[in-house]
Amino acid sequence: MPKPLIGIQVQRLPEQFYYRISCKYPEAIYAAGGIPVLLPLIAEPDYLDHLWPLLDGLVLSGCQTDLDPRRYGEAPHPKLGPVSEERDRFDWLLLERAHADKLPVFGICRGFQTLNVFRGGTLIQDLPSQRPSPIAHARDDAPTAFVHEVRLAPHSVLNDAAAELRVPVNSSHHQALRELGRGLVPIAWSEDGLIEGFQNENWDEHRVLGVQWHPERLWQSDAFSRRLFHDFIAGVPARTRR
Repeated sequence: MPKPLIGIQVQRLPEQFYYRISCKYPEAIYAAGGIPVLLPLIAEPDYLDHLWPLLDGLVLSGCQTDLDPRRYGEAPHPKLGPVSEERDRFDWLLLERAHADKLPVFGICRGFQTLNVFRGGTLIQDLPSQRPSPIAHARDDAPTAFVHEVRLAPHSVLNDAAAELRVPVNSSHHQALRELGRGLVPIAWSEDGLIEGFQNENWDEHRVLGVQWHPERLWQSDAFSRRLFHDFIAGVPARTRR
């Protein structure tokens, strides 16, 4: 039986001349039953014309750049981090096609924020200065440490139980969702009230999932993180290829 091919875009910081991506993303995708395909940031329709027929789903990765706030109609905040027009343009091309073809999408951290803005939502550009909280969301040890709990909505993609659940997650972000995008349903919240997970309201028609934390960093040691990838990829049908 063919395995689904899951595209995941790479990262590049401004002024760098090489791509990079954490090995945890492709490892988590492969362990969950998918075949990871690393996508260079070539924001050209011709590139995607040739590549797109091969892909069965997308994982939008995190990144050390922020979305350009002009994407949601705001001026840059003084604490805004570096932005990447290259990454933004490529993500938009991917999401335009994914939504047109109803390709399954799983957004993580910046990918979660990008999905929200693509759907017309907005972001808090800098949590420490714009929405102070006792939770240190941008923890340096977040790759290996649980930082806070999130509440999971019942009867949702993240929690099929009839009651709300709480699970610990890591945390490595200085931005967050302010206004939720069109057609997205919040399904996870941090203890200070931030939306940290959503799914598409028409899940059966188009599988769109996003989380603010980094499950790829803990998939080997944490069953909940591992399940996120397994459940997402289990619902991605592999196309018949020559």
